[in-house]
Amino acid sequence: MLACGTRILGVKEYNCDKPECPHVRYVTNSCGSRACPSCGKKATDLWIATQLNRLPDCDWVHLVFTLPDTLWPVFESNRWLLNDVCRLAVENLLYAARKRGQEPGIFCAIHTYGRRLNWHPHVHVSVTCGCLNKHGQWKKLSFLKDAMRSRWMWNMRQRLLKAWSEGLAMPESLSHITTESQWRSLVLKAGGKYWHVYMSKKTAGGRNTARYLGRYLKKPPIAASRLAHYNGGASLSFRYLDHKTGETATETLTQRELVARLKQHIPEKFFKMVRYFGFLANRVCGEKLPQVYRALNSS
Repeated sequence: MLACGTRILGVKEYNCDKPECPHVRYVTNSCGSRACPSCGKKATDLWIATQLNRLPDCDWVHLVFTLPDTLWPVFESNRWLLNDVCRLAVENLLYAARKRGQEPGIFCAIHTYGRRLNWHPHVHVSVTCGCLNKHGQWKKLSFLKDAMRSRWMWNMRQRLLKAWSEGLAMPESLSHITTESQWRSLVLKAGGKYWHVYMSKKTAGGRNTARYLGRYLKKPPIAASRLAHYNGGASLSFRYLDHKTGETATETLTQRELVARLKQHIPEKFFKMVRYFGFLANRVCGEKLPQVYRALNSS
């Protein structure tokens, strides 16, 4: 990734078909990493272009499911648990919808980074504010934030308690946790008020939603626009929004520190950062999406 766009990754040579033409063009190869500010941006733009022609033209609501910071290191040492973070966030929404006999379309994106590139696992979820009923009609759908938060905290705690018997690796910061009873105490006492479910304002229409999803769901850990100019010195600065002050702040790190922070957010091979559920799930979207389009056109 650090060699993206340089000769280290190789160079393609392009020549004119005409033998008498002297023009030659050299193009350096890109890295293709999802964490790369350049390649990640290109991948996001392509993804948005695809979604513009795919997303139902309806209202969407966007949510963020968070965890207490005392538990963050557990997910860094046991990345397989990130699958459960995504699954339980989505099941929370599906549970509320299915009680009414409905199934919405859902996007889910797992993020492991905060604004300072620190380890901060959380889940972004976007869900349609409506779905098909059994008669093929489009019906409005809403969610209760407090109920979702309580269910999220309960289900996630139960999953973490079960993880102890599944070979849970304890991070260095929690090395004092050596027994199941200590683990149980930590999980059940871990900041109840920090099990947040943030719910944003609705976005109207598929085009606005696709741009929102691209901006918040499918993006690299840090955009190139946040990086200050690098002049070859031993350090590099980047900008971030400080939530405590509400103002833009600057942090300066050594090259090694910045690479170390960025490295921890590179997903494992084949790990799906963005996932689809409900009528957007890959196994049913071919059948369900045309029905959704027709229902929205007739409503």
